[in-house]
Amino acid sequence: MDQHAFRTAVQHNLRQEWASLARFSQSRGMPYITNLHDLSGSPAFQHCDTASLLRNASAPTALERTDGDWRAAAPVLAQPLAAPVPALAAAFTELVWPSRNAVSTRAKNWTMWATAVTWGVARNATHLLFPMSTVTLKALTMDLMGLHTPRSVILAVWSAVQNRHRSAGLPAPIRGTNEFTTWTRLLASLQGAPRPLIHPVHKTMVQRLLAWRPTSLADNRDRLATCLATICCLRVAELRALRACHLLFDFHCSYGIPGYEGTLALHIVKRKNDSERKGHYPAVGRSARPDLDLVHQLRVWLCVLGIGAHPLCASRAGVQCHTCPPIFPRFVLGSGSTHHASAAPMSSQMVRDAVRRMAAHCGGDPSHFSGISARKGGLTTAISAGVPEEIVYLQSGHGQTRAARAYMHLQDPALLFATYQAFGL
Repeated sequence: MDQHAFRTAVQHNLRQEWASLARFSQSRGMPYITNLHDLSGSPAFQHCDTASLLRNASAPTALERTDGDWRAAAPVLAQPLAAPVPALAAAFTELVWPSRNAVSTRAKNWTMWATAVTWGVARNATHLLFPMSTVTLKALTMDLMGLHTPRSVILAVWSAVQNRHRSAGLPAPIRGTNEFTTWTRLLASLQGAPRPLIHPVHKTMVQRLLAWRPTSLADNRDRLATCLATICCLRVAELRALRACHLLFDFHCSYGIPGYEGTLALHIVKRKNDSERKGHYPAVGRSARPDLDLVHQLRVWLCVLGIGAHPLCASRAGVQCHTCPPIFPRFVLGSGSTHHASAAPMSSQMVRDAVRRMAAHCGGDPSHFSGISARKGGLTTAISAGVPEEIVYLQSGHGQTRAARAYMHLQDPALLFATYQAFGL
């Protein structure tokens, strides 16, 4: 079965008046319908609970959009004693329950679930999708493999199916302790093509990039973004979210210990494993060589862009900032064929392309680099230099598995700069 035959089967089962409305993705492997909600009245879904089958919780909830402002997001809390128990439970399900997964994770899960639903339409099996049995999941997997769907996508489809069932309180098709790992191992043995090798950004690349003085605004942005993401072990989403108020110059001088002038802390307001919402503050030190001083170069970069923290910024209060400009913006072509910074940050794909271009500038093969190369490079450099695991995790934001670590506060921020010092700048 090829992609054309698969689309034809989907359109045939949707019926003619609905088939013309279907919009398909252009992804590798099994195509999926991107506008399933427009097709909920199709005969293909007549024997299904479409409210459950096509429920899309990927959009930010009202509580997430207000960044935790309960009163603004949940009117039911205005008079909590007057609200009946079912109304409170419904508000929790709507506003709080989806946040068990990040918005980006929910969006990915919806895309993968849409793949499963599209397969159900093609096979006249939409009534078997929710709840889904192990038999149905096996059949879906065979068709995914037959369309040469990448291993990563098949795993993502499985995860989306599992997550959707658990969210609804239903038994997932893959059950049992470590059973999902067993399925994953089985798939790896059948799809023998090795995963592409992704190199970390090496410290010599960071040194070369900091010594480079490009004339292009885009090149300057990309090299600074790559260096900052590597030294601070940032995820792509964390780099994109950085705004002018998140650069805290001389932040570590607040400890009252001399010697930290000319250093920098990034304020990562919300990080994946920051369950207590304390915020993370990865550190960038002062270089022994002025030409490799990332902190100074970031100061100059803000001056070049003409940006700074907005007077109404609320970031320092622990709230996500939506008023300050991004540190690494997209550039738009203005009058006189000159480029200007826009109010929009770089996209995830732009960050990946930036890392690849900087790797190529340093003599690396760009096909072996991606956005995660920066985070891998920071962790690899620090661990190779012997920086203790718990100190590396203060920089990278990885989960602190031991309970006592939550109580640890450094009396001297010297250890925070261990990852930076591993780069030999």
